[in-house]
Amino acid sequence: MADSEVKMYNLIGTLETLYEEGIPVFPGRLVIDSKKLHNIISAFPDAVSDDVNDARIILKKKDEILQEAKMKAERIIQDAENERYKLLNESSLNKAMEEHAEKFRQTLFEECQQIKMAAFNEAQELRLSAKNDSIKMKEASQEYAQQLLTNLEQDLNKLYQVVMNGQQKLQEIRQADSMQSLHE
Repeated sequence: MADSEVKMYNLIGTLETLYEEGIPVFPGRLVIDSKKLHNIISAFPDAVSDDVNDARIILKKKDEILQEAKMKAERIIQDAENERYKLLNESSLNKAMEEHAEKFRQTLFEECQQIKMAAFNEAQELRLSAKNDSIKMKEASQEYAQQLLTNLEQDLNKLYQVVMNGQQKLQEIRQADSMQSLHE
């Protein structure tokens, strides 16, 4: 499991704990610590950013693989050239050896090109996969946070209405008491 996934699950677990610690006010209504909720919501982008860092690491590895393949190809080509010159100088079969060296060089060049292309393709696939995973996790965390905030807003609006109704009822009781004491 990726580190960012662990962070996301931990954040969700913390949200569940915050929910369980909530103080019931009315059926279906809780009072929760808004600072804790804010801290949890603020941590979501950090959990997603690990995937972005993973994608950067993969891209860096792609460049390193390509550079290594290029250096290996150049080394092999240089070795083949050195071998060709050595054979040309040592033998009376110069032409046969030169043809052999050229074929060898061409074969090595093609193999290096294949290695380079395979490394590039693999790095591209890894980058795309990491990017897609990062986007999905970011969208899911934002959607989850939005849903939490919407629910919290609804709960707060209902709680506000209850408070307003209670204040109005108290005002009515006070007025009734005042009227009653005036008539007595």
